[in-house]
Amino acid sequence: MQLANLLKTIYEIIKDDLGKVLDQITELTQWFNDYYQLVLFPKKAIEAVRGFVDWMSGYFQSLINQVLRFPIMSSTLPATQPLEALVRNGSLDFNQLSQAYRNVYGSIPPIADASPLDRNLIDVDDALALNSIKSLGIHEASLTLSLGTANEIEDKIKDPESAPGAAPFLSTAGTLASLQTQAMIQKMIAAQLRQEAALLAHRNTLLKRDVILASQMRGHITNLLKQK
Repeated sequence: MQLANLLKTIYEIIKDDLGKVLDQITELTQWFNDYYQLVLFPKKAIEAVRGFVDWMSGYFQSLINQVLRFPIMSSTLPATQPLEALVRNGSLDFNQLSQAYRNVYGSIPPIADASPLDRNLIDVDDALALNSIKSLGIHEASLTLSLGTANEIEDKIKDPESAPGAAPFLSTAGTLASLQTQAMIQKMIAAQLRQEAALLAHRNTLLKRDVILASQMRGHITNLLKQK
């Protein structure tokens, strides 16, 4: 009898006291679930955003693919076509790129055919031109990588299994990819500025050479007049 009363007492405690606590925990858990699903990460809003991303991705991806597939190769000669193809494709094979460049623009003339000044000008102009072309190849490669990163981010966003909490991480990844692309654009602008500076230096060197040649000519004329 005492055992029965003890068990009954324990049952009543579990039912009345602990039961109320368990009910409160259940209500609190349900409240948190509702808060996450209805306020923080509303399902309908997430589905609407994913649908919008799908539409935007499909629409603009089609336009981008059309632009990228548009034929723009213009070279027609056997020597120029490989160089244009390497530049357009963003080749990182710099040895092949240098050889294709020399096949089109030629090598440095030998000492017997050009003055030291002319050889120096040709060499530095070729070096800076190749530097810009190689930088363009790096830029094209980084652009391809950025497009691949963008596609991966889109796939993650469209993935129904992706957690809503991953949105800030995906946004950060997209921002970093954008910053890297901007950095490469700034490098290309810097390469263009270097090329312009080299062009100005080349023009000034030609003016200096003209002055030197004029001075030498005056010296020759003066010597001829003295001989008479």
